[in-house]
Amino acid sequence: MKKIVITGPHCCGKSTVIKRIEEDINKDNDIRFVHFSGKDSPIDYSSAQKLKDNTSSEIDITYYMISKLLEREIDIEYAQGNVAVLDRCLIDQIVYPSVLLDEQYLCSIFGYIRLWLDTHPYMHVFYIPKNYELLEKYGTKDKSKEYLDLIEDKYLEILKELNIEYTILPNDQDEQIRILKNFLIQNKM
Repeated sequence: MKKIVITGPHCCGKSTVIKRIEEDINKDNDIRFVHFSGKDSPIDYSSAQKLKDNTSSEIDITYYMISKLLEREIDIEYAQGNVAVLDRCLIDQIVYPSVLLDEQYLCSIFGYIRLWLDTHPYMHVFYIPKNYELLEKYGTKDKSKEYLDLIEDKYLEILKELNIEYTILPNDQDEQIRILKNFLIQNKM
């Protein structure tokens, strides 16, 4: 199954975009939409500073999220259909720890995810850029613009480092939806 990822930093509107696309084209059984919410985590990750100060909490949340996302990806590998649209992906679990943890903790996390992606690649990653307005309006996690800037820079750095084909979408949600719908329709077979 082709895996198409829609990702980006917290509060960029990715889940809203995916839901709107799903409402428009979900009647097409060849395209499967797979949602994921980090809010299901039993670990409080609402404050970047709190996680930075408590390394074990950041490690716990990272491994929790990796395990949930990996379980989801394994399910997709064996599911029926031609295309899966993923809300978030394993790359997210390299980005946030890379900003919050010391380098010593990152090698095993990065290696584990790289191994999976080498054998189970994404067809394409669509990156929705940071959105300060949505962060201010809907943010439940850290509302720091500086932190959001760090996260965005790290996302783009890691996508390049992993040689993952990606597209940075424009800021306008209607335009994001139009581009994504066109891509999905063209690549569903």
